[in-house]
Amino acid sequence: MTHIRLFASLSMVLLASACAVVDLEYRFDDESTRLGDASLWDDWYDTIKRTNDEIISIEGCNEDESECDRTMLQISVLVNNGKDLELTQQLQLVNRYVNRMRRYNDDRRSIKKLEDSRLVVSQQWTTLLEFMNKGGDCEDFATAKYALLKLMGFDAHDLRVVVVYERKLQEHHAVIAVRTNEDQVALLDIDNKIYSQRPPHYRLVYSINEHSIWDHSLDDTRKPRALKQRQAKDQSN
Repeated sequence: MTHIRLFASLSMVLLASACAVVDLEYRFDDESTRLGDASLWDDWYDTIKRTNDEIISIEGCNEDESECDRTMLQISVLVNNGKDLELTQQLQLVNRYVNRMRRYNDDRRSIKKLEDSRLVVSQQWTTLLEFMNKGGDCEDFATAKYALLKLMGFDAHDLRVVVVYERKLQEHHAVIAVRTNEDQVALLDIDNKIYSQRPPHYRLVYSINEHSIWDHSLDDTRKPRALKQRQAKDQSN
């Protein structure tokens, strides 16, 4: 139940007003927004572990193609060709390769009511190979790009799946944030565009990678009670 209570706070943000004035920069170095370890969200953490297992298998295609299916070989060829490109070209290649799938499935996020009447948003995630075979929603497009960029050599600390609230359509959406150098961030979107700043109609909600969760909407002093208890327990051990 820890991960459910943890994200109860994030769900309230999704329901909040989207009219506040916001900063258009996405900052990797703002540790005040860090909510906790990625392992606190069981579904996401399990998906990223399975994704990393897939990455090891895909990298092995270079040594033994007989151990790889057609999809894995296609990805291996893409990655090997992409490693020789400039950074901007790598981002464009990954963004367009994933976006061309266009097998967009309806968002599987559901809203559940808890006993204490708070709302929580529950999300199912897919790995890279699952996405390549079945398609997915915008979060799955983002996680596929995350995995491909890792295969090309990007460090996970420089990658995040960023969930935003899209004011125009009044729905949530996901992009990939990539730290390209110390001061610059690129946002890879599903429309093939790469933004150097967050579009003004996007309101940041939360971000995740395989290490951490960041809450971009709540003050650090308003951490959910369950997370505070978990952190206190971890420190005592």
